[in-house]
Amino acid sequence: MALLAGVALVGCGVEPETGSVEPENENQEIVSNLIAAGFPVEDIMEADGVIYVGRDAHVTLAASRELLQAPGKGAEQYRTTNLVGTGVTKICVNPTADFNSYSLLSQGLDLAIANYNERGLRITFARGPTTGCTANITAQTMTGTGGSAGFPSGGLPYGIINIGTGLQSYSADVNEHVITHELGHAIGFRHTDYYNRSISCGSGGDEGQAGVGAIHIPGTPETATVGGSIMNSCFRATETGEWTSSDITALNYLYPTGGGGTACSSYNFTSYRGQNGTQISCGCPAVSGGTVWGTDMYTDDSNVCAAAVHAGVIPASGGNVTVTIQPGQNSYTGTTRNGITTYSYGAWAGSFSFAGRPTPPSCSTYNFTSYRGQNGTRIPCSCSAVSGGSVWGTDLYTDDSNVCVAAVHAGAIPASGGSLVVTIQPGQSSYTASTRNGITTSSWGSWPGSFSIGAW
Repeated sequence: MALLAGVALVGCGVEPETGSVEPENENQEIVSNLIAAGFPVEDIMEADGVIYVGRDAHVTLAASRELLQAPGKGAEQYRTTNLVGTGVTKICVNPTADFNSYSLLSQGLDLAIANYNERGLRITFARGPTTGCTANITAQTMTGTGGSAGFPSGGLPYGIINIGTGLQSYSADVNEHVITHELGHAIGFRHTDYYNRSISCGSGGDEGQAGVGAIHIPGTPETATVGGSIMNSCFRATETGEWTSSDITALNYLYPTGGGGTACSSYNFTSYRGQNGTQISCGCPAVSGGTVWGTDMYTDDSNVCAAAVHAGVIPASGGNVTVTIQPGQNSYTGTTRNGITTYSYGAWAGSFSFAGRPTPPSCSTYNFTSYRGQNGTRIPCSCSAVSGGSVWGTDLYTDDSNVCVAAVHAGAIPASGGSLVVTIQPGQSSYTASTRNGITTSSWGSWPGSFSIGAW
């Protein structure tokens, strides 16, 4: 692990094998194509019989041939000429059993998937196994603390991301960062600092520009900075896992927001009653208002796009959604999430929910006191119906409080349960009692650890 200005930096690539690279047969053509596309010879390496550029991007024969094709008129930064085609709308990321055995890798995958889906892009991600996939990526483990992936080919994302098991010793945010980064390669992004790896790594040179291999995206900076992008070559132990503004600009340019295909407003979802499980994909423009009843499960006459923002599947700027037809419910609970306030209602004949986000693990599986000192770490989890439990504090709760009861008190979920995000916070000198949403909390003095709760 290299150090730069006292900040720990970790490369996201695989280690090269010792000795010179002497590719044969298929690998020889890949190397020749990469050189012809403008990649420096010193940035091409062979490891375990496959060819990498930039230390973490596996290049297949088909992808290397596509790199030689003339680019279109659009100019995009830190992308290859290989992108995911319009026929791909839902990419399912399928972790192996070994991957799932590492709790922070698994949590990081959920956070990375949410990172992409929160942008409302024309492609969505889902954790597999699930249905409706138009492309698949396998998430598997490798040794070390980095990751590797590859570039798209034939209009499909690269089919594998490798994540180092050493990341289990880092925060969930760092895992989120690395997995988001490798998924970025799989859909066509180059390193932001491809022209000078030393910007984020402290050492290293030019990965090669070549016009077709790393093309500038309008509206994004032409120079890289430490911490300036999730797609920097190396990451720090302090990464938050969140997109920067230039990352968002790049995503919106390559895979535009706003929804493709049929507008959700063209559907009458009440006409689908009885067709439970039917899924309808549609697009939402920017959301400025609309009446919604329910939480997670919504009445089928609710405004779909406003409900989608409330559910967290798209931002207020709009995006694509997949609506799942559900049976009517005896009651619906109103809550406030993501700037949208929904209403409660009694019995109704039809409902809908949204696909695209996996339900996070049960909150009961976490011991939040064990996260003391990891302030700012965000942990998505879910609660079943809340029947009782002890809670100390208001907005900031002692870290031994019952999370699900605290979530109802905070207004993040209804008493019937739901998903939420716990953020680890420092201990406080005192905690104040209050009554909210039918939950009364207790006061307490000094305590060494806290958490806050937000909508998922």
